[in-house]
Amino acid sequence: MKVALVSRALAPHHGHGGLERHVAALRKYLTRAGCDVTVVTTPIPTEDPGVITESYRTIPWPCDKGFVILDRNSNYLIWSLRAARRVLSDVGPDIVQADGGAAFGLAWYREESSPPLVLHPHGMEEFKAPIGKRLAYWPLRKAIRFAACRAERVLVPDVSMREDVSGYLGVDDARLAVLPNAIDLEGVDSDKAGMNSLRFGSMAGERVLLSVGRLEANKGFTILARALGAIKERLPERWRWVLVGEGPERVVIEREVVAQGIRPHTTLMGSIGDADLSGLYERAELFVHPTLYEGSSMVTLEAMAHRKPVVATRVGGIPDKVVDGATGILVPPADVEALASAIEVAMTMPVELANWGREGRRLAEKLFSWKTRINDLVALYEEILAAHESSGRLA
Repeated sequence: MKVALVSRALAPHHGHGGLERHVAALRKYLTRAGCDVTVVTTPIPTEDPGVITESYRTIPWPCDKGFVILDRNSNYLIWSLRAARRVLSDVGPDIVQADGGAAFGLAWYREESSPPLVLHPHGMEEFKAPIGKRLAYWPLRKAIRFAACRAERVLVPDVSMREDVSGYLGVDDARLAVLPNAIDLEGVDSDKAGMNSLRFGSMAGERVLLSVGRLEANKGFTILARALGAIKERLPERWRWVLVGEGPERVVIEREVVAQGIRPHTTLMGSIGDADLSGLYERAELFVHPTLYEGSSMVTLEAMAHRKPVVATRVGGIPDKVVDGATGILVPPADVEALASAIEVAMTMPVELANWGREGRRLAEKLFSWKTRINDLVALYEEILAAHESSGRLA
């Protein structure tokens, strides 16, 4: 089976976010399952080692990215049209899977003879943002809804996101396929084996709380800073909050950290490599994810894969992973008091924390491993192709 994956980014070439990691793992495990996989993406830096050019098609971004919202409403959609032409003229796949707005071009050029399209909407943040940002993202939202209406199947990245995907994208149940996002446990364990144990020696003896994510307002890191400020006198004397990631809210977060009097206990790490991130996961005692709205939340899965207990908000696909009282604690979003209380309670329960971490890894292995998920995805592809061939027309 010849599969084309259309995405603006994949790890490690374009970063280490949830989407990037998902596409890289999808390519890896589809190839292992015997599929002929071509990734259509943005240009890959030539200095990146190990790039097999035959399995990639790269389409330049139309122009400088500039303002994020304008970029995603214009350049992203133009890029998707160019990527679609490349897929249809050069790759010739049996089936195509595309991420979010990257599917727009494929939907626009759909014909009866076109290969079936599978849309993976990921987090759909443009549908969940505050009203002003949602209005600003109107063109992108329309484009994704258009793609969803033209796709043979729309993937639901978590069971608890079914209503979100159906409601936001206007997709009937018959075209929804619930396939929870998975994690590359093999990659996690490989990063762990290659980590530099000396990199974070300065944190020896400290009780580390770790957060990972793009520094944007919706990730709730300023709320976490306030929660830590509220309990700073009741936490152990030697504690540290480590925040990994870059983004436009960095200065705002830094100001809040200073205002809350927790600067001596806070490290904004910026972007780091996989081995260093793995080392931080291993060093941390608790993973805290205070996001205000979310998609599937790959960082939560990553923490569980590293046997870390999780304090997180009850949004998006997080409740499918974090079992309250079994792998961590769930709190309402934007609730400083509830978040502070959960962290304070968790830090007084070292035995429970270790048990929650072990149970998190067990759940990741049982329910969210790519080794098992890939079989479900290939079976879905085969089902779509069989229906497509028998009908001889668009769904």
